[in-house]
Amino acid sequence: MAANLCELASTLPRLIGTLLDREARLKKGRFREETLTDVLTASIAAFAGPGLVIEYPDEASTGSDIDLEFWNAATRRQTPIRIQAKRLNAAFDGGKSVAIAHRSYKELLHTVKKSGEYQYKTLLAEAGSYLPLYMFYNHRSAVADARFLGTSPEVAGVNLAFAHDIANEMEIKVAAAADVPPRRLDYKRLSHLQPHLFGLDLLLCAGTEPGGLIPTPDAVRGRLEQEWRRVQHDDGRLAPSGFRRLVEPPQVATYSNAQRRLADGPAVRFGANVPRTKLTFISGSTDDDRTPTIYEGDWRDDQRR
Repeated sequence: MAANLCELASTLPRLIGTLLDREARLKKGRFREETLTDVLTASIAAFAGPGLVIEYPDEASTGSDIDLEFWNAATRRQTPIRIQAKRLNAAFDGGKSVAIAHRSYKELLHTVKKSGEYQYKTLLAEAGSYLPLYMFYNHRSAVADARFLGTSPEVAGVNLAFAHDIANEMEIKVAAAADVPPRRLDYKRLSHLQPHLFGLDLLLCAGTEPGGLIPTPDAVRGRLEQEWRRVQHDDGRLAPSGFRRLVEPPQVATYSNAQRRLADGPAVRFGANVPRTKLTFISGSTDDDRTPTIYEGDWRDDQRR
């Protein structure tokens, strides 16, 4: 088991990638995004305690999207992040082999049943103060393929990308399909989206306070701001840093004070009043009531108190 969150940022992508490869042995079905997100959350849950609280909503509300909140009890600063997960399609489709260059995230143009709107538009529109990111799950065999091995940005079993960047790619694809005659753009492919990817370590390995184990909201936001302004000189689809600053989403660099103090209670909470699974990373612990009292156990212990 990983010794800390930063180490988990290395071991978890390998676990997810291996699981995806092994689904070829399943007689029925495949690993859905929700299943892989449950694996990710369960892995992080090993660190639940005073510095990490996990809140699960009612079962009917769970899904492939999760919220992360990096919160400092002393300063009340927070960096809230909303993540939507998508998985890479398998190496075989209907019994036919899919070339590595053609492997894609088929569900990027998923539509929301209630509204009929593309999910990527809903993700941006409903994010509020949360910075929306995509989390891509990739097969370990794809990661190790010669096309991606040793390239930059690194392709891993778990990658992140700014939802604004992915949405821009999908807008171009949708517009091209509406042209007369329609144009087909393979913008859902991993090979096309790779320049937008970055690693889970950007969040879990961000700076901590002296002697601390939990990334601070300021450190996480600093890493995100740096990544947004990254210049990819060998790829024309990522704009120079000056332009990136002009189109920077407000959630990247805008600091806010936390409106919600976590209630005292267990580190793992089921049936919480949250719309999706929420992981709160608590830094800046204080000796007064600004810091909630978090104890080991689950909601059953909480009910008995």
